[in-house]
Amino acid sequence: MTKTKEEIHAQFDSEFLDLESMIIDIVDHQTQLVYARDMEEMPQQLHFVLPEYSTYVLTVKYKVKKRDLGKLTYHQVVRKHGIPFKTRNEDVTKNAVITECPKSPHSVTFAPDTLPGGPFIRGTYDASSHFEEQGQKLLSVPWKIEIVKKNVKPRIDGYYS
Repeated sequence: MTKTKEEIHAQFDSEFLDLESMIIDIVDHQTQLVYARDMEEMPQQLHFVLPEYSTYVLTVKYKVKKRDLGKLTYHQVVRKHGIPFKTRNEDVTKNAVITECPKSPHSVTFAPDTLPGGPFIRGTYDASSHFEEQGQKLLSVPWKIEIVKKNVKPRIDGYYS
């Protein structure tokens, strides 16, 4: 069953935080993949297709609601058959203030990372990203990453017909 835009957006919202977009800049391919609320054609799930051995930079844009947040952190886990395969734990900010202007979300860009590769690595992996305030989980977002051969063009997937 196809989800409405509102149902898809609800996956990226919590009481205190809304995820506005995830942007992946693939350095080796000079390509930017943008998954955002204002996409004209909205994928049914967050799904990035990236070539093996790619170096990428992740930028996350978010809005803070209700109250300022202290010591905000970002955590990402990619799993292969349920076992953590790759993780990322990053400090975002010591104080995230309420987003006053809807068109100006907070933005954080993380250090470059490089994907592994090879025939045994290629495939689709379940992943999750979550934000925490002082160790309390505020928002958790499921997504997928698909690692493909080096010569395949990066893209956003997750569209169902």
